Amino acid sequence: MKALIIGVGAVGSVIAKHLAKSEEVEELIIADKSLERARRVAAEVGRRKAVAKRVNALNYRRVAKLAKNADILINATLPKFNLSLMKACLEAGAHYIDLASDDTDEQIKLNRRFKEQGLIALICMGEDPGLSNILARYGVEQLSKARSIKIRDCESSIIKGMRTHLTPLYSKEVYFSELSESAYIYQNGRYRRLPPLSGYEEYEFPPPIGRMPVYAVSHEEVFTIPKYIKGIKYVDFKLFIPSDVVQILKVLKVLGLLSKKKIRVDGQEISPAKVLYAVLPDPEELIGKVSGYAGIVVEVEGRKNRRRVKHVLYTLMSHEEAYREFDTTATAYLTGTPPAVAALMIAKGEIKEKGVYPPENLKPEPVLRNLAEYDIVINDLVTEETPITR
Repeated sequence: MKALIIGVGAVGSVIAKHLAKSEEVEELIIADKSLERARRVAAEVGRRKAVAKRVNALNYRRVAKLAKNADILINATLPKFNLSLMKACLEAGAHYIDLASDDTDEQIKLNRRFKEQGLIALICMGEDPGLSNILARYGVEQLSKARSIKIRDCESSIIKGMRTHLTPLYSKEVYFSELSESAYIYQNGRYRRLPPLSGYEEYEFPPPIGRMPVYAVSHEEVFTIPKYIKGIKYVDFKLFIPSDVVQILKVLKVLGLLSKKKIRVDGQEISPAKVLYAVLPDPEELIGKVSGYAGIVVEVEGRKNRRRVKHVLYTLMSHEEAYREFDTTATAYLTGTPPAVAALMIAKGEIKEKGVYPPENLKPEPVLRNLAEYDIVINDLVTEETPITR
């Protein structure tokens, strides 16, 4: 397999390292808007197999030209580039994987075209979305009838030298968009819109994390799971947000500093949000400076053998372990490993279905078996209530 990775920040670097080590990958094109960064990652994974290229994800012609030399394109850039990169894959005849989305419905509209060309487009295949969707499907398959799926994300990290928790360990643009936009939950066939930073809950994460405040945020799983897993009555997604971050976000919003609308400053036009992103470090700059844990928990509730049953499926990884073993953060490792595993499964013919679809459309067991080989271990805590009587 010849693979093309677009975007090699903290997450893209993890993907590159996994693919470079695999015998399934004979050539790896590492492309980024920064040629210096692409060259650095190519040197880290081995120049004999990897070649560095400069590319702007907005440059459709350039991306399509690169994709013609690849069997698969893995998009580790921002969700706003998804549709353009998918269309480049259609022109080039390459499979496609991305990690997140800002409009899954628009991506799924390309399903017929990918099927007609015998191509796979696996969307939202990161940690969450991605691993969370796989765990949701796995939990549902353990029950006779599933009713609700609740997803909880925790980032209990402390960054050396930082006085606040404001700096995210993944895309700054995605993080602040999630926290500043309305949230949605799925309930009884309808979507409920919630204000930003609402749905507060004290959630008990598995040890050693413990009880943490979480808030509802708009996330891809809420929109795709009800479409691909039938019979579900409720889906939500909540993210751990530290109290100091909540207060800072409220101030930034009042001041208009989260706005993406450009303003004129000293004769230059720039958005306040872009200034915020610029003053905060990039995720790859934080590698080796973070302590704590990253983890995802998926609760699936329903019935089995006339009992109410709940599966709590989760995985945790410490940032110290991720740095020691993989030279990255736990967040980058948990996000970058699933798309790399999926790409290798496509190469080996273990994922065959053509078209555009999210991870919950896959059979979960083969994916989880492959992830276990990369030290992503899934725990399943099961609780049962007394038999339901009529």
